[in-house]
Amino acid sequence: MSTILNSERTVRNLSELKEFWNEFLPHLNNRSILLMSGEVGAGKTTSVQMIAEILGMRDVQSPSFAIHLRYENAQGKSLDHVDLYRLKDDDDLESSGFWDLFSSKEGLVVIEWANRLDFDYLPLNWQRVEVTFTKISAEERKISCRLI
Repeated sequence: MSTILNSERTVRNLSELKEFWNEFLPHLNNRSILLMSGEVGAGKTTSVQMIAEILGMRDVQSPSFAIHLRYENAQGKSLDHVDLYRLKDDDDLESSGFWDLFSSKEGLVVIEWANRLDFDYLPLNWQRVEVTFTKISAEERKISCRLI
């Protein structure tokens, strides 16, 4: 088991945040879910944009209004970006096609505001990593990661 998937790190700027994700991503399985939580402005969307950039994907936006956006790189690797901030109830989640994301043979699903979701219902055959962002200052963030 990789220690970076069960770790805590403080990053002081965007460069250190990108360095963290560059180290982190190779430790994920072919079927992984990143469950991101933290207050507004803690770094969730910025992290998703960096992950997508590292994976060779462009024009990543926050899917706050759409709930779900999908990106693919030139090699066919996919990133499903889900934002549950505006989620009202389970019907919203169901109508978004959320559960269909896990029928793929492989992929990376990144969920912002994952604390609005009951992790017990997520598929057990996918690697699940809880990533919590804590805003320390305007630039500094603590990132806590835990395999669940």
